[in-house]
Amino acid sequence: MARRIVGAFTGLFRGRRREDELARVDAEITAFGEALARHSFVPGSHPDDSGLLADYQRALDAYEQAKREFVGDRTLQDAADVLRSLDEGRHALACVDAAMEGRPRPRRRPLCFFDPRHGPSTEEARWAPPEGAVRAIAVCAADAVRLSEGLPPIESGRTEDRPRLPSQTPPAPRAAPAAEGAVTRQPDRRPTTTDGQTSFPPASSTSYETWPENTGTQQRRASRGTTGVQLVRTHRHSPELLVVHIDQARNSWVELTGPPGRNGMPQKILAYGSALTRAIVPVPADGRDRIILEMTTKRGWRIWLHPPEHIPVLTDSVASTGTYVLRHPGGRMPLRVTQNEGSAFSLHELRPDYTPGALLVEGEGSFTAAATTSKEPGLLYLQSRASWSITTTGGVHKVPPTP
Repeated sequence: MARRIVGAFTGLFRGRRREDELARVDAEITAFGEALARHSFVPGSHPDDSGLLADYQRALDAYEQAKREFVGDRTLQDAADVLRSLDEGRHALACVDAAMEGRPRPRRRPLCFFDPRHGPSTEEARWAPPEGAVRAIAVCAADAVRLSEGLPPIESGRTEDRPRLPSQTPPAPRAAPAAEGAVTRQPDRRPTTTDGQTSFPPASSTSYETWPENTGTQQRRASRGTTGVQLVRTHRHSPELLVVHIDQARNSWVELTGPPGRNGMPQKILAYGSALTRAIVPVPADGRDRIILEMTTKRGWRIWLHPPEHIPVLTDSVASTGTYVLRHPGGRMPLRVTQNEGSAFSLHELRPDYTPGALLVEGEGSFTAAATTSKEPGLLYLQSRASWSITTTGGVHKVPPTP
């Protein structure tokens, strides 16, 4: 009984500590937003410095990113991506201040690789994750000393599990990944051509579960454990649709290191602490013939470049979880968009280079909204960390040809 009472009080205090930590993160987001709101920069006021507007936009983007990432976080560990986004935003705003005052833009030191709570990094160190390749990482002074002495980094709760949200159910069992070079069979969902018209496979929750059988061997990989991996683009000047699956979300994450993100840092595809095990990512062309990823996991994984002819088309309705890319056939198609739980949500049209175009729907948490696609056929890019559904309503509104 005494142990139970002590355990109850310990859990209560731990819960309060987590609430306090998250409240501080929330306060940091609010403070940064207020700093942006009262900043004296006016777009267009410095036409001689195009980089100044880019820095200011980077600060705004980082603020919006931090707000989206904070939704659904339960522990400070979950909010690690929020802290990194805020750090990016603060650096961008510092660059704006420096440029407006005629000073050189400050150099940015990223937060410690092992935990952003350690603060800014002070140097680079050589480090290898378990069963992974050695790489250079930015670390704080304390972790640099520990690594140089052969010790592990400072323990900061990285092994703590993230509680699964009530509406999140474990993924359905799936077959073990095929060996490299083997062909993974799936239901025959190839596009068909009749009278010159191409019919694409309909969208569903299983559209991106396995690579299509016409996927080239250089455009797909399946293995297990932590490692760096490369996929060969079908054409170096063409964008690609990258699909990533990992068997275990806990203690796993995936980074896209080439091409890097807008700030030159690796782009998190699946974040540490997230419950998601699948990501669908449009990757614009960068003139190089390879896409490079860093897989960090102890379990199996599968990745491939999804052939454009196998991108599913929205014909009636589709429901899934996480990011998704689908095709709309053209005509102004009215949609009903629903998200079922707490997460930032956006639905964009994709430009031909696979960068986000027109925003159709934006929301947060549980909501239902209406949207209408453009009259031209194209691709839609959905970003979410929760479950959602899209339903066509009222058929397609045909647009008369322009005289």
